[in-house]
Amino acid sequence: MWRLLRNKIPTKDNLAQRVILPITDTDCPAGCASSESAIHLFLHCNIACELWSQILNWLGISFVHFGELRHHFIQFTKMGGMHRSSHMFFTIIWFATVWVIWKEMNNRVFQNTVSTLYSLIEKVKLNSFLWLKSKQVVFAYSYHDWWKTPHSLYGCYLVIYFAFRLVLSFGGTMIL
Repeated sequence: MWRLLRNKIPTKDNLAQRVILPITDTDCPAGCASSESAIHLFLHCNIACELWSQILNWLGISFVHFGELRHHFIQFTKMGGMHRSSHMFFTIIWFATVWVIWKEMNNRVFQNTVSTLYSLIEKVKLNSFLWLKSKQVVFAYSYHDWWKTPHSLYGCYLVIYFAFRLVLSFGGTMIL
């Protein structure tokens, strides 16, 4: 992830700067007539814009997009006004969204396949659910609940998280 936030991933513009690709071969694989840079690929490309818009809608939040990836990452993952324990949810959703965009663009270039926006959204939801479930001992929600209303689950998670931490701090066990 640090490579992405420092524009060190192998996008076409970076490969052209290293003389691995010709300077004339830097077009975005989405066909939007822009050069494929990290910021374009993950924030400004039509596919990325539409996907981020749908993800924000799914989460039930409003968001102002920053021009730099690291600012976007910080704003999205820290979500002002949300408790710190919810930051992990947003971080994993951000990672899942970026991963889906990266995989989609690579599939367009190397496999000559194109996914629908609906398919990309579903991949973000599934990846984020599986990654959260693998990281959280107390994440006891179904995929359907996550898919339908994630904003209510990270609120519920806060209650379970604090109850779990309270029980552990007193040396007890918690049965869910």
